[in-house]
Amino acid sequence: MRYSIPYGSSTAYFDAPDESVIFKGEMKNLPAVADLEAAIWDALENPIGTPPLKEIARGKKNILFLVEDSTRSTPLAEIMPVITRYLNEIGVPDGNMSFLTAPGTHRTMTEAEILEKLGGEIVRRFRIYQHDATATGELVDMGFVMAGDYRVPVHINRRVLEADFVFGLGNIIPHSDAGYAGGAKILQPGVCGFATTAATHASSGFCPDIPLGMKDGNPCRKGMEEVASRAGLSFILNVVKNCSGEVCGVFAGDFIEAHRRGVDMAEESFMVGIPERADIVVVSSYPADIDYWQAEKGVIGAYFAVREGGIIIFAAPCPEGLATNHPRLREWLSKPLVEVLDGLRSHSAEDEDADLVSAVLAVCNCRTRDRADIYIVTDGLDDLDIAALQYRRFESVQAALDEAMKKIPGATIGILPQGAISLPVIR
Repeated sequence: MRYSIPYGSSTAYFDAPDESVIFKGEMKNLPAVADLEAAIWDALENPIGTPPLKEIARGKKNILFLVEDSTRSTPLAEIMPVITRYLNEIGVPDGNMSFLTAPGTHRTMTEAEILEKLGGEIVRRFRIYQHDATATGELVDMGFVMAGDYRVPVHINRRVLEADFVFGLGNIIPHSDAGYAGGAKILQPGVCGFATTAATHASSGFCPDIPLGMKDGNPCRKGMEEVASRAGLSFILNVVKNCSGEVCGVFAGDFIEAHRRGVDMAEESFMVGIPERADIVVVSSYPADIDYWQAEKGVIGAYFAVREGGIIIFAAPCPEGLATNHPRLREWLSKPLVEVLDGLRSHSAEDEDADLVSAVLAVCNCRTRDRADIYIVTDGLDDLDIAALQYRRFESVQAALDEAMKKIPGATIGILPQGAISLPVIR
């Protein structure tokens, strides 16, 4: 039977025996909100864990919006005109509001990306600044907090500390380090330095397994929330989407309480029920295709769906290669798990040359390739990249699947078309 998965803006087709396919990656398609503007307005009027926004934001002189970069999919061009109009109506003028992009350790955005993300109205009306984790002169040292027993240095963009109201925007999806995106994550790693991000993420590397979808007891999430509390994150608005990319929930208020309420819906939205782990999992990096740093989320989704000794067939365009701002990523990816964990233990998070954020990404890759062989279909990664990853390149998903079925005769097959946002659970 003919099947397909996304491959960037195109589609990869492949044939597989219908009787061998035991799951196809279906998610529960939650209904979209009927009126997004009304849902946002209601969330601001009736937030979770805080008074209404009009009570806590009225009279503020420097409201700073923290907004994601192009690797995330919150529909900010639709959301921000509603929020700014709400604030205008309670007497906050445009001049008292500004934006700071929150890319974490990713590269800064291009002007075209900012325009697409925020929309022309917001770009024309407001001051927009970009956080750059490499611009250490823009960071303020605020001491340290603890993520479990892991010490986290707190280095925050100065604009956050100069604001009298910090408003974070985001989208809640499963995340391999923080359990779920959203909430405090817009501040850490969003507008922090490398050392802060290295420390919170390193703490997740010592979890007994990849903490994808981990709601409680996650040291990485705990560290992020401690940093956000220290920095004064005032209010959040997070959305949850359904598998069709439509907003199905809006959650506003306290950055912990509102986030957890949204997580409950995100778990329902992105869970993929599987009867058992498959021998072969065909997975797309969609919708996180831009580089391997993002695309690895697809590999991690497959990790939870493939049996020990199985094969993952990973379709990932990665037009921007491995990653920007992480020159040691290839080196960390090439190491076995025990060496990566030793490196996390032996290096200080403040040793920027060690690039521990890359080490944590490598932990997930190591755990996955220790479970299964990984075949990759990609245009953006070169042979050195793939050698470091210890994957095997194929020209097409079909060629990879044909080889996998020769290696495992009679194999069961699972398909994850939206691997980067899938949360496979055996049911």
